[in-house]
Amino acid sequence: MRPAEYETMFRVEENHWWYQALHRLIFEALEQELPDWRDKRILDAGCGTGAILQQLGHPERNKGVDLAPEALSFCRQRGLTNVCQADISSLPFPSDSFNAVICSSVLYHQWVKDCDAALSELRRVLRPDGVLLIVLPAFRLLHSAHDEAVLTARRFRKEEVRALLATNDLLVRRLTYWTTFLFPAALAARTFGGSKSGRDFDRDSSTLGHYVFSLIMALERRLLRIFSLPFGVALLAVARKPGARGEIS
Repeated sequence: MRPAEYETMFRVEENHWWYQALHRLIFEALEQELPDWRDKRILDAGCGTGAILQQLGHPERNKGVDLAPEALSFCRQRGLTNVCQADISSLPFPSDSFNAVICSSVLYHQWVKDCDAALSELRRVLRPDGVLLIVLPAFRLLHSAHDEAVLTARRFRKEEVRALLATNDLLVRRLTYWTTFLFPAALAARTFGGSKSGRDFDRDSSTLGHYVFSLIMALERRLLRIFSLPFGVALLAVARKPGARGEIS
């Protein structure tokens, strides 16, 4: 991302409705797939300014990496010492190191030159039967000025993500769009000039809109516990590395 975007993320990540919804979605998926995650080793691959890594806790076990020095600087402002600078396509960890890997809003980036290579590396550091959680932006038609600011190289469809996971021998557990209810508003903001910056939301977390959007996302998360959604602004993928016998244990 451009340096100014890290400052914005750091300032709003803990309190803004979109980040709150994202983090809850990730932790709900983690809880479902790995109920004892608090006792496991977890990697936040592309940890940004560190809000998810901070919520994971246990810095003696859990690790975060990011390629941008600005991101690591904000992580340290949070008091995080379990971070290092690294490319997700070349991670400084032995194979089979982590029970789970979280890769939220990373594979879309211009700095990721080869998604296959990046996924192969994420798989390498996963232990057998380990869990991979990925969040990605969806649909190329939503590319906007905000995508330019955060250096978006690609947006995805479910079929593309499924194929990428299969190519890397990762077994899909969940694959769904999300931010579905707000898709029409995002489409207007990003493609029809509803927002000069191309953002789907204001940066201010104290507005009435923040409250309304929080309620909408809470409803959507409840629906996601029951079934997958057919379209949305983003995608959530949950996959596992096969166990020792090539199957999920």
